[in-house]
Amino acid sequence: MSFLLKVLKNRAIIFSMFLSVIVTFTSFSAFSVNTVGSLSTSTSTSTSFIQFDAKRIANVKQSLKTGQAAKHTKKAYRYLIKKADLALTLINPSVIDKTFFPPSKNKHDYLSLSRYWWPDPKSPNGLPWIRKDGVTNPSTQTDDVDRPRLGRAINAIRLLSLAYYFSDDEKYAQKGVSVINTWFLDEKTKMNPHLTYAQSVPGNPVLRRSGILDGRIIPERVLDAITLFSTSAAWTAQKEAGMNAWLSKYLQWLTTSDLGKAGAQQNNNHGSWYRFQVAALAWYLKDDNLLEQAVIAAQKSLIEQFNDRGAQEHELKRTRGFFYSCFNLQALTRLANIAEKGNLSLWKYQSSEGHNLKLAIDYLLPVTRGEKWLHTSKNLEVSQLAQILGEGVTYNNNSEYQQVLRNILRDLASKKQLSSYQKRVYYEFALLKPHLM
Repeated sequence: MSFLLKVLKNRAIIFSMFLSVIVTFTSFSAFSVNTVGSLSTSTSTSTSFIQFDAKRIANVKQSLKTGQAAKHTKKAYRYLIKKADLALTLINPSVIDKTFFPPSKNKHDYLSLSRYWWPDPKSPNGLPWIRKDGVTNPSTQTDDVDRPRLGRAINAIRLLSLAYYFSDDEKYAQKGVSVINTWFLDEKTKMNPHLTYAQSVPGNPVLRRSGILDGRIIPERVLDAITLFSTSAAWTAQKEAGMNAWLSKYLQWLTTSDLGKAGAQQNNNHGSWYRFQVAALAWYLKDDNLLEQAVIAAQKSLIEQFNDRGAQEHELKRTRGFFYSCFNLQALTRLANIAEKGNLSLWKYQSSEGHNLKLAIDYLLPVTRGEKWLHTSKNLEVSQLAQILGEGVTYNNNSEYQQVLRNILRDLASKKQLSSYQKRVYYEFALLKPHLM
C-alpha cells in the first residue's frame, strides 16, 4: 500500500503531521475581538431579509394554509418538514468537538483543512501537502476539524427557521435557536468570531486568506434565519444582543485583520464571497458606509474578473471551470441584491470597459442550449445557473433569463432521480420562488 493510502486510512498519522506544523503558531495573535467598534447593533425587523422576499414568502405561506398552493410547492413544503423533523434529532454541533487543536490551542477557534490538498507521496513524511485542484481529499472533510460541523449547524438553522415560518410550530424555533446558542453564544461551546485557522495546509506555515470562504454560509443562511426566528418566544432580547455582538466582532475581524485585508484584495470567487459577507453583515447591522464600500469594491473588481466577452478567466483556469464561474456569480448576484436594498447598484453597473454582470451571465448561457462548453469542467451541472438567473429575473425583469430558468426547472422536474444539489435547487424554487417556475 502506498504512503498516500496509509495516510488516508490512519487519522492518527494525519493528526501527528498537522501538529508538527501548527505548534509553531501557538503564540500567534493578529487581531482583537474584544470590542465591537462603531458598528450598529440594531434589532432586525420582519422585513430585514438578506435573500428572501418578505411579501412573496408570505404569499406562499398563505397559499399553503388555504390549500391553494401549487402541487410542486406543497411537495416542497412536505420535503422541508421531513428534513426539519430530522434536524430536531440533531445533537447540536459545537466547534469544541474537534479532535485536532488549532495553533492557538483554543478549541473555540475554528479550524479546517483545505480540501484540495494532499500528502506529498514523494516526501518521507508527506509534508508539505500538495495541491490537486478539484480533487477533494476526504481526510480534510472529517469531524477531526470544524468544517463539516459548521455545515451541519448552519444547514439545520436554515431548515428549522423555514419550517418554523411556514408551519408556525414552536418546536422548530426552539431547536433552531438552541443550535444557534450552542454554536455562537454559549460560553462553553461557542465559536470565536474569526477564521484565522480556516483552510490550513499541513506543512505550510502560512495562514491562508482563502479560509475566509468557509464563513460565507454564516451571513448567507443565518441572518435570514434569525429574522424568521425573531417572532418566536425562543428568540429573546438577550440572544438578539449576543448574536449581534458576535456578528459585529466577526465583521470587525473581516475588515481589520491582516487576513481579512488580504481577502479583500482577491479578484476571484474568494474576493466576491468576501465582499458578499461584508455587504450582508453591514446591511444587517445598519452600517451604511461599510455597505457602500463593499459595493464599490465589487464594482471595481469586475474589470479584473471578466474579460471583454464576460469570461471569468480566474475561474476558467480551474478544473471545474463552469462550477467556479457559477459560484463566483452566485456571490456577485447575492451581493447585487443587497446593494439594491441599500439603494446602491451592482446589477446596472458597467465599467468604462463595458464589464457588467449581464455580460458574465450571458457567457455561460450557451450550455443551456446544448452548445459545447469550451473550457475544462468536471461534472458540469447546468442547474448551477438557476439561482443566478432567478436573481436576474427578479431585479432586471429579463425575459430570456426567465425562460432559461423555467427550462432548467422543468428539466429537473422531469428527472426520475435528482442529486442532492439538484433537489435542493428545485425545492427551494418550488417553495420560496414558485412565481419563477
